[in-house]
Amino acid sequence: MTGRGPLRTLAATVGALVVLTGCAGVAQAPAVPAVPDRPVPVTPAPAAGGAVVADPRAAPEPTSVAVPAIGVSSPLLALGLTADGAAEVPAEFERAGWFTGGGRPGARGPTVLLGHVDSTDGPAVFYDLRELRPGDVVEVTVADGTVARYAVTGTERFAKDAFPTAAVFGATADDVLRLVTCSGEFDRGARSYTDNLVVTAQRTG
Repeated sequence: MTGRGPLRTLAATVGALVVLTGCAGVAQAPAVPAVPDRPVPVTPAPAAGGAVVADPRAAPEPTSVAVPAIGVSSPLLALGLTADGAAEVPAEFERAGWFTGGGRPGARGPTVLLGHVDSTDGPAVFYDLRELRPGDVVEVTVADGTVARYAVTGTERFAKDAFPTAAVFGATADDVLRLVTCSGEFDRGARSYTDNLVVTAQRTG
């Protein structure tokens, strides 16, 4: 992989217990509020890429992601919840995953992509995520073959024990994309990083 940094994932679904899981090992965090998988009564705002549909299930599923600025090109693994209510993490360190209980390109609400920062063998798919800057392009290909283009609007880092799940996964009026990985110091006892990095991008085409 070429280019320019840091997995712990999270998930939400109606009626499910939502917890954060660790990258490079699993560590449970306190339960956080569930995010509905049904549209909430907000008025969708038009995006540059076209009209935003209210129900994510009406839009095609994302199948791959490319981030040219950091040399990322990956098919997307489908991620749901484990039997104990924790978010699934990508089984392959070189591939990113899509949280299937969230949004999809072309629909309102965040499409959330999750990826490891590293493994015992070295850098993983989202290793250089921290290097992204406002304006950098993220391209998501969907099941019908079209490509949804997003521009990075910002990057935030959160302690895992204070992760704002509702803000990251909650309903939005716009078609937005969030890329999530691990960041901060590595806690060898917990075998997990202390923080999460979240990159937000807005639909442009």
